Amino acid sequence: MRNPVPVFEARSTEQGGLKLAELEKFRRHLSSLAGKPLEVVVRRKRAKRSSEANRYYWGVVIPLIAEELGYDKDDCHEVLAMHFLRIENCPITGAPRRKRTPDCDSAEFAEYVDKCIRLAADHGVYVPQPGEIEVRI
Repeated sequence: MRNPVPVFEARSTEQGGLKLAELEKFRRHLSSLAGKPLEVVVRRKRAKRSSEANRYYWGVVIPLIAEELGYDKDDCHEVLAMHFLRIENCPITGAPRRKRTPDCDSAEFAEYVDKCIRLAADHGVYVPQPGEIEVRI
């Protein structure tokens, strides 16, 4: 199995530089790649969805909608994700595609879950809010 690519947290400075959170760890990694061509990607850090949000989605939202509409949980998830997280079709095959929920940041995932809950309500399915029910998975 391949080693995962390390990700280093940093902040940009007013002067256009970087202040690395783990400078020594970064230097060790960079030294291990001495003389090799590199690819550098700099992007704004995004908050990942919480494990609580994920448990609520898979433990409450999906089971209630799936049961009421006659889907199994995985199919229900796929239908909802394809409906609300569509991206452009594959440029090679033209096949429909969607964003994966693990690739959503916390705000995107919250918006997605809210859309799922609203759709459920349109079909007469009540989905309790996180504080209204204990989530068990």
